[in-house]
Amino acid sequence: MADAGPKSPPSHTPRRDILLIDDHRVFTDLLAFALDAEPDLCCVAVANSAQEGLAKAAAYAFDAAIVDLELPDGGGLGVIAKLRVLRPSAKLIVLTGHARPGLAELADRAGADAFLPKDDPLRAVLAVVRDTAPAPTSPGAPPPSGPRLTAREHDVLTQLAAGADARQIAQGLGLSVHTVRDHLKAIRKKFGVHSQLDVVIEAGRLGMVGLGERFR
Repeated sequence: MADAGPKSPPSHTPRRDILLIDDHRVFTDLLAFALDAEPDLCCVAVANSAQEGLAKAAAYAFDAAIVDLELPDGGGLGVIAKLRVLRPSAKLIVLTGHARPGLAELADRAGADAFLPKDDPLRAVLAVVRDTAPAPTSPGAPPPSGPRLTAREHDVLTQLAAGADARQIAQGLGLSVHTVRDHLKAIRKKFGVHSQLDVVIEAGRLGMVGLGERFR
């Protein structure tokens, strides 16, 4: 349980410590319980306000933080921005009950690595928590060109390039269609194009993805 001190994971399983910031106490209790039930995850601290969240972030080491957008004493985007400065290497995840269009882009600008609505299944949250690094590159290889995408945006782009539509991408990644469409909108803006086809063509030209039969 949160703030209860360290627990010992199996020796072969690296543990990821999670900070949870959300003002709904029943929700945080349930999510903390679900995280602690995973052998490789541990909810090290729970906060129910922005101020408390930043105080816990300064007091606890954590590998990832799950942050609600609407907190009683401030916005979650401001918390994300401060967490990014405080823990540059941490995975920062927005989990919100109000996934309005455009919020995913604002969260990305604030420094979030992922944006999920609360109606997504628990497995989607756990998958994002565990997805902490970009695809490995060969030693000495030049850095990939093209716009900077979050790990989840790259997943969506890869599925899009394979020929999947928004509903198929949502099913394949365990996300809601609304979330996928927000990611697609953010991706189009980062590439500076107006259509998904243009995104795929440009990403293929830059070598960021392989192209499925549909685009060959």
